[in-house]
Amino acid sequence: MAADVTGWQELARGKLDSINDSIPEKWRVKSLPSCEQQRNVTGDFIRQYLNTEEAEITESTATTIVKKTSAGQWTAETVARAFCHRASLAHQLTNCLHETFFDAAIDNAKTLDEYYAANKKPIGPLHGLPVSLKDQFHVKGVETSMGYVGWIGTFEGKKGTGKERVYESELVKELRDMGAILYCKTSVPHSLMSGETANNIIGYAFNPQNRNLSCGGSSGGEGALIGLRGSPVGFGTDIGGSVRIPAAFNGLYGLRPSSGRLPYEG
Repeated sequence: MAADVTGWQELARGKLDSINDSIPEKWRVKSLPSCEQQRNVTGDFIRQYLNTEEAEITESTATTIVKKTSAGQWTAETVARAFCHRASLAHQLTNCLHETFFDAAIDNAKTLDEYYAANKKPIGPLHGLPVSLKDQFHVKGVETSMGYVGWIGTFEGKKGTGKERVYESELVKELRDMGAILYCKTSVPHSLMSGETANNIIGYAFNPQNRNLSCGGSSGGEGALIGLRGSPVGFGTDIGGSVRIPAAFNGLYGLRPSSGRLPYEG
């Protein structure tokens, strides 16, 4: 019994270390304040770690970003790097991320910029727009743990399926086709059926406006990330309030479309 407990704890610790180690050294905050020292980490607090251009980009609306990338005023790479940086900061302050794939996102952004340079037009209606995803969607090359320690290194808890880090959700494919840049997946409570976000991998996800409080759930990582402007727009899922609760807790707008309006497969 003791050996089994140690095993899952070591697995969870290894996963947490891999998440934190994925943050580039140059974006790591050297001395993180405690929740008691700095309760609200939005606005001027997080902005102190960004340069002027990064702050301008990350505090723009999704429509403004697409307008500028589609007109060649901002490159997709510049936008991607700005949001990868701010998302890194957001995670260090709130535990809002399960997965980062910044290098892949920047490579994708460069491809979009090459397309624009050659064709003088955007690749699609979301050209160069960073989009975050709840860690319920599958992305090629990226793990989906959904907060379960037992899902680490598997495909939905099963080993040897051939789908591990290969399979992509239908929504993910469609976002790519429209020109979106995918760069991170956000934290959730294991089982998803909770109005706050905590699991045995990342621990507790905090509300950026008051880190003594919850960011909500089950799409709580999305709420915290967008609340800190580490993402301009993100996708979650909602049966009993999993988008609506984090939106309310973080002062955001959340949309819960009718069943079937968006692809749920995968």
